[in-house]
Amino acid sequence: MTLDRADLAPPLLAPSGSAFDPMVLDRPTLLPVLDTNALLVEACSLAKHGRRQDRVTALASTGRATPYIAAHVPGEVDEHLAKMADQFKVAERQARRVLDQQIWPALRVVDLEIRDHLSWRTRHILRVDREMPLKYRGDPDDAPTMALAEFLGPCVIVSQDSVFERFGFAVIEWIPVAQSVLRLAGLEATAANALVLIELALRLLGAGAHRLAGLAARNPLAVSAAVGGLLWWCYHRGYLTRDNWRRTLSRMGDAAMPLLELAEAGMTEHQTLNDSLLVVEPPAYPTSEQLAARYLARCGRPLTPGELRDALARRGHTISAAQLKREMLTHRAFIRAPGDLWTVGRPVQG
Repeated sequence: MTLDRADLAPPLLAPSGSAFDPMVLDRPTLLPVLDTNALLVEACSLAKHGRRQDRVTALASTGRATPYIAAHVPGEVDEHLAKMADQFKVAERQARRVLDQQIWPALRVVDLEIRDHLSWRTRHILRVDREMPLKYRGDPDDAPTMALAEFLGPCVIVSQDSVFERFGFAVIEWIPVAQSVLRLAGLEATAANALVLIELALRLLGAGAHRLAGLAARNPLAVSAAVGGLLWWCYHRGYLTRDNWRRTLSRMGDAAMPLLELAEAGMTEHQTLNDSLLVVEPPAYPTSEQLAARYLARCGRPLTPGELRDALARRGHTISAAQLKREMLTHRAFIRAPGDLWTVGRPVQG
């Protein structure tokens, strides 16, 4: 455990808002997987500098970047908190209060099975090179974090641990990584909300047009007279002339230009942020339990096996509800709630 410059970090990049429906965008959400070091530094930094929004809660609030941790992390935090608090020169009880009140409630813990640790990336983390300094060697405690990133991938590992950097799975400067993921999730949440509002507006417009069509079918003479009168009034006012249409379209184009420029700037920033992150990609041929876990980790609400089956089918994966339920019942990552509702991961506390 090493002291970081987290106390000198720039202000957080505020997210653009939380997503009404995080799954409305086609692109897969990048989920942050946090390790022990990052959580310890964040807790001690918050305790040292008072009430400041923490990155963990900010990530969770976007609706597009729920932070996840492996099952061993809470125990490691308890083990090393006193040492890290001493390095930051803060009272351990203050750092623990920050953890209990701010950080833990925003996290989800995922319990993995042994088979989830058998991928090549996770085994690569455990390679021991005797010629390497001790701090750069793989640690058995790093394996569950790597396995979790693959299980829920695509993911970004938010870590200070040099072993992830040495193998090219993470960037050790965790504060810029956390801020980039936060801003990326905020941009995606804003785009998702815009799509939801556009869809709602089109539905309302379609409902209005349907009502008008029904009214016209029931009262054709009255509607014809009203439309004829409206067209006559528009003609005499000059609203139907070619020049007037040109002026109207020009004004509409001028009004839309700032929105188009804003959208283009957001897309450019999104691509830049996305290119700057090291992403742990999922395997090319995921298992059905991995597909289920990835969707549940991103959709923002619990689902029944039938709802999950339909959601996966819309993405080209045909798995029966019965099979999904069997596999979720036998895997510790999935949590069942009353009503046969399923989520992935559990709260840290309780």
